[in-house]
Amino acid sequence: MSQNTEHSADTLAVSQIADAITNAIREGRLAPGQRLTEIDFAQKLNVSRPSVREAFRQLSSDGLLQSQPYRGVSVRHMTRREVDDLFTVRAALEGLAVRLSTPMISANIKPLKDIQAALDKAEETRDLNAMSRHNLAFHMLFADVSENGLLREQLRRISNNVYWLQFRVLVADDKVLGTNTAHRALVDAVRTGDAMLAETIMVDHVDQSRQLVQALSDDHFAAPVAR
Repeated sequence: MSQNTEHSADTLAVSQIADAITNAIREGRLAPGQRLTEIDFAQKLNVSRPSVREAFRQLSSDGLLQSQPYRGVSVRHMTRREVDDLFTVRAALEGLAVRLSTPMISANIKPLKDIQAALDKAEETRDLNAMSRHNLAFHMLFADVSENGLLREQLRRISNNVYWLQFRVLVADDKVLGTNTAHRALVDAVRTGDAMLAETIMVDHVDQSRQLVQALSDDHFAAPVAR
């Protein structure tokens, strides 16, 4: 096997490991605070420990995992304040993405309407897995169309945070499904080209999600760090 082929295989393995961990968190099979070990994932996925180590490093950089001296790697467990900080930044960035992309999306509304139709179907059939998948596509479309690489990368990293991945697991089904109302209002604003209204709707939508998460009991959050 050539060096380039080995490198490609290693890169693919790291990506597969990262996807496996991400999906396990999304489905609630890995919980915030749960410790992860290299040897466990190497054996389960039949991959090398260096590949697992690199996947851990990448997911830690994205904020999904955390690495602590003498304690190893675990699924990130956030305090209420950290969650609020995350939502504040997300609201600002998503609002900006909507404002920048509305002129382009309003000129070609079909991709957004197609995602909304899929969201509406998921809501009607109460398919929370589909709701989660199409919700991510809905939000990332604005960042992609904005053609702002830095904005897109920051929102991708935020979307991989543990509280978004576990949102449907932590919050009552009806409340998750109910968030689709804001999506429909946003589509209407974008269709008319009203970028400022669309931005306001997105910021409010993100804040409503913040309130749903903050309404969870204290056991879903890490204890505040003493200062």
